[in-house]
Amino acid sequence: MNEFSQKDSISPAYINLNNPKYIELDNMYYSGIIIVNYYREYNDLILKKILDANLNMNISIFYEKQNPYKIIRNLTYHIANVGVDLKEGNQNKQDIDIAAFTYNDAKYIRKEIQVNNEDLYFLYIYINIFSQNKNEQEYLLNKIEGILQSIRTSNKESKF
Repeated sequence: MNEFSQKDSISPAYINLNNPKYIELDNMYYSGIIIVNYYREYNDLILKKILDANLNMNISIFYEKQNPYKIIRNLTYHIANVGVDLKEGNQNKQDIDIAAFTYNDAKYIRKEIQVNNEDLYFLYIYINIFSQNKNEQEYLLNKIEGILQSIRTSNKESKF
């Protein structure tokens, strides 16, 4: 009688979870990065610099449809709170500009959902980096994080 089942033949022989930056499965190292915050306007394609780096990675993109009733409720609450902040006006000029910007965006999104029956989706990008060497894995992880940081910084600077 065979003591091993089919799931035993596909499961890893060795798993190491000691380092929070990566996991080790059968002498391969894996790290994951999830991207959830995007700037309103990008000058470049979001993943262009990452793809151009030509590293050992898999990229997965997920989207999740949001409940329109919850979104409308949250936006209405946000609009009311920001409206009060704008009326009080005891903030500096930059804070007032940011509050006005988000106030108008929230009103626009709420209108699109209520009047035009638009749907709202959250977008998540998951990057899985892998390597056969621990040092190379740390190098790849740092390189991807550096690329993402440079994208974030360049878009922040280009907005103002």
